[in-house]
Amino acid sequence: MKKVKLLILAALAVMMSATSFAADADFPARPDTAIFVNDFAGVLRQSKVIDDSLRAFSKRTTNQIMVITVKDLGDYEPKMYAAELGDRWGIGQAKLDNGLIILIKPKTRDSKGQFALCPGRGLGGALPDVTCKRIVDGKAIPALKKGDYDAAVWAVLKAVMPICAGEISGDEATKKSSGGGGGWIWFVGIIAAVVGGVAYANKRAKQKQALIEANETPEERAARLAAAEKRKKELEAERKKREAEAAAAAAAGATTAKSVRQKRP
Repeated sequence: MKKVKLLILAALAVMMSATSFAADADFPARPDTAIFVNDFAGVLRQSKVIDDSLRAFSKRTTNQIMVITVKDLGDYEPKMYAAELGDRWGIGQAKLDNGLIILIKPKTRDSKGQFALCPGRGLGGALPDVTCKRIVDGKAIPALKKGDYDAAVWAVLKAVMPICAGEISGDEATKKSSGGGGGWIWFVGIIAAVVGGVAYANKRAKQKQALIEANETPEERAARLAAAEKRKKELEAERKKREAEAAAAAAAGATTAKSVRQKRP
């Protein structure tokens, strides 16, 4: 009898371990770098600009908005997946829980697309479920029907940024037309500040580089160009490594999730 009990306990332990592994495989690991746009599905063309805007917003308000695209949700509902991922990644400040995830699962031939907003408890009062649904239905869906994921993200950010900053209510955001209003002015101001800051930084960098080139010797110039070429290759290698890791994680998650679904009665 004891042997039977031990066998049963061992079988249960194996099943629980397999279930835990499958659940972990459904979620991508958070990148080492602190970025606000994680395009694991590869559907966003403007990731850098969106990331710069969200970084500036976080510095201004301390609230963290993160855009995440994935190829598969496993067996999770969109909001449950986003909530679990938010807990695993620690989005938002720990004491305030003031993070917001914009989750996108692109449409494929075999599955429908998903778009969800999942605020932390610190933003749940400003962004209740009914407001999130109105924003998704009114702002994201029209762009998604055209296959424009970037436009969907920008439209949603235009609505949620003023709400998260406490400048307008959720009702005001969903009632405003897409062509005007204080929220639009505020949103354009954020984008203009980001673009202007980048342009100024680029100008200063070019001026500094021109001064260096004007005063360097041929040997110094050759050494500088060699170092720049080496750094370029290193960055390219790092980029390819991150892309490969993200693709591998997404593929592993999709394979495991499919296997789990097939084994279920």
